[in-house]
Amino acid sequence: MKKNKLFILISIITINLFFSCVNSSHENKKYIFRYNESSGITSLDPIFSNTKSNIWAVNHIFNGLVDLDENLNIIPSIAKSWAFDEKLLEYKFILRDDVYFHESEFFKNNKKTRRVVASDFIYSFNRIKDDKFSSPGRWVMDYFLDDYPFREINDTILIIRLKEPFPSVINILAMKYFSVVPKEVVENQNFSKNPVGTGPFKFKYWMDNVKLVLLKNKNYFEFEKNYRLPYLDAINISFIKNPESLFINFLQSKIDFVSGHYPIFQEEFLTTNGEMKSEYNKLFFLEKTPYLNTEFLAFNIDKCIQDQSILANLNIRKALNYSVNKYEMIKYLRKNMVFPANAGIVPDFLSNYNLKAFSYNLDSINNLLKLDKPLHSTIDLFTTPEYLDICEYLQSNFSEIGIDLNIKVNTPSVHRELVSSGSACFFRGSWIADYPDPENYLQLFITKNKSPIGSNRTHFSNLYFDSLYNETFLIKDHKVRNDIFYRMEKILMDTAILIPLYYDMAVRFISKDIEDFSVNSMNILSLKKVKKHL
Repeated sequence: MKKNKLFILISIITINLFFSCVNSSHENKKYIFRYNESSGITSLDPIFSNTKSNIWAVNHIFNGLVDLDENLNIIPSIAKSWAFDEKLLEYKFILRDDVYFHESEFFKNNKKTRRVVASDFIYSFNRIKDDKFSSPGRWVMDYFLDDYPFREINDTILIIRLKEPFPSVINILAMKYFSVVPKEVVENQNFSKNPVGTGPFKFKYWMDNVKLVLLKNKNYFEFEKNYRLPYLDAINISFIKNPESLFINFLQSKIDFVSGHYPIFQEEFLTTNGEMKSEYNKLFFLEKTPYLNTEFLAFNIDKCIQDQSILANLNIRKALNYSVNKYEMIKYLRKNMVFPANAGIVPDFLSNYNLKAFSYNLDSINNLLKLDKPLHSTIDLFTTPEYLDICEYLQSNFSEIGIDLNIKVNTPSVHRELVSSGSACFFRGSWIADYPDPENYLQLFITKNKSPIGSNRTHFSNLYFDSLYNETFLIKDHKVRNDIFYRMEKILMDTAILIPLYYDMAVRFISKDIEDFSVNSMNILSLKKVKKHL
């Protein structure tokens, strides 16, 4: 530990030396924001924006019809307004007339750019469902009419038609898959590596596993207090894979912020309560934001019955829920950098309907089991290496009620296959929201979505639950929809089909030189309003 502190002291001295040596360089006179993507970026084409790293990069370069603000409210982007019919089947979008694509030699005019029109969105959306591209976002097109779902009235009016009512469609349209792209550029160059969009930053340079550089779009259409965004001159994205190297680069101010649960950062920078240590407060600040990701344990009831497991017994599943001390677990294993799952599968900061999940309660366990002697039963729990510490903690919790937990650790790919195929009775799971609506979580338990066809890996089936789910598509009123979602989650709790563990947190370490840095619970990185001080 002393050696660690000495290293930190030397590194801080190095920071000062670093600044004194490079302050005169041309690069440091520019407002350049630097961050790292350890997992790499596979494509800058919006139709392949299915990973966090791809989504962040695409968000800098492209725009869609609408966007999400810090509070997950839908706000205008290229569409300045919209309306829908009484049946919730047709949406009409009015587009801005002052949005232009980044420059490209494939625009046949002197300015090497052109205005975005409604037909550009039709072209862009049709690419998502085109089989020749194999977009991972192909599923988002299932909500729209098969024949002519998109129609232009003129350059600034776009009509979108649905197969059936779906109130969350406006949230789906905020996904990066629906970014607008120019046909003449897409069809004349490798668009994944040389993108042209409308966003606050434009593509400049990309060397795989080395660096991605984006430059300020001086013609961006958004303003803040009469200032044309963005404030930054450039974004520099590195691809450092080693956490220790990333840590050193951050200390030396070669990187402006780091996102994620890196043990080396948390151990050095944070107290046991998850707060920034006082000695680093002048250099960096910590930003923690709820993230729409739920970690849980779940039961495949069909498999449990087939195996004649004690987990087929409702009271046993409830007893396991009551035996998990979530507050203790996240304090010691996650340094309070996540939130205890005190509601259901839907994070409580999204649901807002005050559902109370199971909490640690030994008396409730005794009432459920009513046994004079311990169970002395063994159950298997399937997981991945990343969550082994959590499972070992639960092993201790479950032993208190006479259940021995046999932890079976597999690689993520093997684990996904075991769970999807229905080979695991009891397994660790997680769900990151595709869009901010409780419906996106609750569809995991719809009968028609049973795996391997769909994402219902518990094989939960309840006709009343299904009917409530279908009812939500016909309701415009947010409060009424939420009341139905509450009833659906109550069914899941009453059947104890899962054990909610915790809701994730977006954790970011940020240099004090950075100002107006914001984040929403979808963990989207937006830099158009960020300022940097030199």
